[in-house]
Amino acid sequence: MSEGPGRLLLGPQRPTHNLAEAIVDAGLPEGKMATISAGWQEAENDIDDLREIVGRPLVDLGIYNRADEVFRADEDLARRYRSRQDRLKEQQRLYRLRLKQLAIAARQTIRAEGDPELIAAEQRHAIAQLRALDRHHLHRTESLQKPFGDAFNTGNNELLARHHREIGEIINGCSAVMITGGNIMVLLNRMRLFGVQRLLASKYLVAWSAGAMVLAERIVLFHDRTPQGRRDAEVFGAGFGLIPGCIFLPDAAHRLREGERSRIELMSRRFSPDECITLDNGTALEFAGDTLLKTGTARRLTDDGRIVRLKVA
Repeated sequence: MSEGPGRLLLGPQRPTHNLAEAIVDAGLPEGKMATISAGWQEAENDIDDLREIVGRPLVDLGIYNRADEVFRADEDLARRYRSRQDRLKEQQRLYRLRLKQLAIAARQTIRAEGDPELIAAEQRHAIAQLRALDRHHLHRTESLQKPFGDAFNTGNNELLARHHREIGEIINGCSAVMITGGNIMVLLNRMRLFGVQRLLASKYLVAWSAGAMVLAERIVLFHDRTPQGRRDAEVFGAGFGLIPGCIFLPDAAHRLREGERSRIELMSRRFSPDECITLDNGTALEFAGDTLLKTGTARRLTDDGRIVRLKVA
């Protein structure tokens, strides 16, 4: 574990917000802050409430709107971007088809009764099959991303390069960067389009919900209470890897069925050695680089199917 720039991760800022209190408690550096609100899509830059809450100057990077400007100017880039998104969605659909049956079998194996030694071996194998599928899907999503990144980047597209320079200048002039929630697919892809993740490595970061999820090495979608019924946790893709060893689960108190220990156990064991950490309303986690300093009310999933308070090692 190594020291590094501060990372302050929060739960959803509704129904109540703890942003201002957490910033004060963490000793956030004084000065202007850059904000990334691309996940809010058309509502990007609607940050007047945030300014009032934090009580300091904010400047939004306008990543969502910058991307729209690039797409309007470069029809070929826009077409390739849409094609890539369609292929990523199709890849996610195919992964989900395979995931469903493997997850059902793994849960049934976890709940099975009989010879403990035999059951333990089958549980390990069932979970290993899920992990193999997750690795395959992660590899496929990155493979689909690569041709787009090679063809269009800030090195050979002047408009992208100009926006990248402007974004970098704003970030360099701010004491910290704030990443809000919203649509995680939009947030992740538009940050990647401008190479924003590389500009964040040395900055103090404040993030919540989807904004916190993108900082991990892997992004995992989860929800046990969708209108369509229970949904197995699924790997969405690679995050920015700024906080390794963690998978962040926003609003877990409402999204996870804590009483169903087989589901919690499977999720914990499947994504091990990464720690599955909840980020509920009111939570504030503090890191220095990848070193955990304070846990607040954050919790973690355990291999025996419980959700317990997260502690500093």
